[in-house]
Amino acid sequence: MQPGALHCAAVALSHEPSSRGRGGARDATPESALPPWPSGRPQLVADPVQAAAIVDEWRAAAIPSIAIHVAASSTEQRADTDDHRTGEIWAVAVARGDDGVVTVLCGEALAAVAALLSWWAEPCGPYVVVHGGQAALGRLSRTGPSVPTLRLGCTQIAAVLLAEGTRGGDPPDLRECVRRVLHHDLIAPARVLDDASDGYVQCAVAASAVHALVTAMVPMLRRRGLTTAYRLECALIPAVVAMERAGMPCDAAAFERIAATWRDERGHATIPERIARLDKLISTYARWPRDHVRGDRIHCRLHPLTADSGRFSCTDPNLQQVPSEHTAPGLRATFRPRPPAVLVVADYAQIELRVAAHLARCPALTQVFLDGRDPHRATAATLTGKPEPEVTAHERKLAKAVNFGFLFGMGAERFRDYARTGYGVLLDDGEARRAREAFFTTFPGIAAWHRRVGELCRRKGPLVVRTALGRRKRFTAERVSVPAALNIPVQGTAAEGFKRAMIELRGVLDALGGRGVLVVHDEYLAEVPAEHAEQARTQIAAVMESAMAAVVTRVPIVALARIVPSWGEAD
Repeated sequence: MQPGALHCAAVALSHEPSSRGRGGARDATPESALPPWPSGRPQLVADPVQAAAIVDEWRAAAIPSIAIHVAASSTEQRADTDDHRTGEIWAVAVARGDDGVVTVLCGEALAAVAALLSWWAEPCGPYVVVHGGQAALGRLSRTGPSVPTLRLGCTQIAAVLLAEGTRGGDPPDLRECVRRVLHHDLIAPARVLDDASDGYVQCAVAASAVHALVTAMVPMLRRRGLTTAYRLECALIPAVVAMERAGMPCDAAAFERIAATWRDERGHATIPERIARLDKLISTYARWPRDHVRGDRIHCRLHPLTADSGRFSCTDPNLQQVPSEHTAPGLRATFRPRPPAVLVVADYAQIELRVAAHLARCPALTQVFLDGRDPHRATAATLTGKPEPEVTAHERKLAKAVNFGFLFGMGAERFRDYARTGYGVLLDDGEARRAREAFFTTFPGIAAWHRRVGELCRRKGPLVVRTALGRRKRFTAERVSVPAALNIPVQGTAAEGFKRAMIELRGVLDALGGRGVLVVHDEYLAEVPAEHAEQARTQIAAVMESAMAAVVTRVPIVALARIVPSWGEAD
């Protein structure tokens, strides 16, 4: 979808009949026994010389696309788990789809994985389809010095997008997708079998099923306008894997010293609120140096698709929730690279307000950004009756709480608590109501947007909202939420622009000897050599602005980047 079609796509809210029964990925499948997916003709290859020759043959034949399945092993079980940091590759099955033959590389033939990756990364390399692309590429790339950039398709990503946020839980595994879309059953071995050849056959069956699955899912994506979102998420996979592999630099000894001060203070603390905060810090973070630091880095897991909006989440551990300097002084400062490297920390200025101005087509808020003015001062001017230049710092802080609090439909009562806890601003009921009125008086286009969305939410039937690139969130009639219907298109569109930037930044940083090490919502952290820091800072900001501007076209985009020795100094 082109940026010019944004209005009807991005704010689009529509009531649609359920897609169940139309062949979608969410179609119900009877629990009765389904026929097994056919095994085809597996070709088992254990000899490394033969495997290298086969890869050369495929390369010479210029095969346009392949489907693969990567099986992982551990001490006690064989399973294709989502966490590519664990286990080793046990087998790689490759289905070409032209003759029904599926080649399974195992044993010493797995030495050919490096040749496979090299072929796939070539300009004329094949389109590689897999279920669980992040886990598969993560494991495969451990055989080489870096994560290759290649043309990837992922049926798991397709399934998540087609589910439209109604599924919940972990992303669907291959068996679930085969059952729902292909109406067959598929069983992958969870444990080592007495007859290992059975496991290899299962790998071959899985690769064959992936080939059939993508053939069925691509038209489904096209019918629902999800093709652009699908391509973006698939193109993002190598950048995400590379960031997970790089890890976040962390001084474990300094971290331990910070944790020790929490324990010492906890021993004599008397204020209940402080005790509760210390208990939270100790239980959540104190064990991180021992449990998660390897060498001088923490390798977390990043999840680009867990949230309905498409914003990143993070686990094992959740680095996105490391407390700020205000909450845990000194903690973020322990996340620092070894000199002469430094961090470049970049984020967007008021991105949600800018995206909302674009999607809601609010002339007043759009003009604020076109004029280079401060939207918080604009709201404060309405609240106080002062000209914008005369607004005080306290008045601007209140207006900031007002803008971000009421943007997504927060009520006055909840806003009082939000302003107190988030901004330290105390308001009574009357002041909260006047703040809400000031917000909608300042930006009447946002008020009109709220009315349109609210009217749609009050109608009976399911509701679908879309981001700029077409990602969909479906609300059932019983679970329609006005704040979520406002929030998801805005946060999702911002996530799409950010992901575009993340893809491009990998190449920019590679050229400077740097690398991305973490994303925190719309914040990007890169580790770069000090000698290239200023160049990296400039280029990171420029890429982030241009990538977002390709999606959000009606308001100027501003990205701010700064060079710091530690994450703590970016607060």
